[in-house]
Amino acid sequence: MERSGSAVTDTTIVILVLLLGGMFWLFTWLPSLGLRQETDEWLVPGQFEVRDNPLPLSEAVLVRAHQQYRFTCAKCHGHLADGNGPQVQLLVPRPRNFSHPEVQNQTDGAIFYKIFFGRGDMPEYGSRTSEDEIWELVWYVRAAPHMPGFYNETNPDDMVLNPGVVPTVPPDTTLTPIPLIAPDR
Repeated sequence: MERSGSAVTDTTIVILVLLLGGMFWLFTWLPSLGLRQETDEWLVPGQFEVRDNPLPLSEAVLVRAHQQYRFTCAKCHGHLADGNGPQVQLLVPRPRNFSHPEVQNQTDGAIFYKIFFGRGDMPEYGSRTSEDEIWELVWYVRAAPHMPGFYNETNPDDMVLNPGVVPTVPPDTTLTPIPLIAPDR
């Protein structure tokens, strides 16, 4: 039974629920439609652009990087590093496929900088892990397109570019996953 003079009616409640639902959709799903994209280029300072990866490439480096990637990066960049991870619909702009020329044509220093400092939806990992572990991830970004199950963005039907062996972690390997939140927070 409604009191006379009450400003809250069933219609008002329905309208408020619809408005809140619309706002929820606007802030969660609208970005995934690709209607709002960052247009500015991700500029890398010159001192990082010219840096070379100081770690030699080895299977052990790729094994550690693969495990770090699966724990830390795959939720956004995808388990095949194809830019299609489980959280991709919430990211603006969407992560790139690692086989894309815009990724592979970057210098090692530029990739290191982007992982270390992050930007927007890409978290920074410089305060969460060592530089060596980030350099290992740089090797993984370089190697991932040549691992089994990778597809060429220009021909998505060509699923296997390299039938090689994915490195696996030996049982005696110790791995410290990169924390999602910096320890000092």
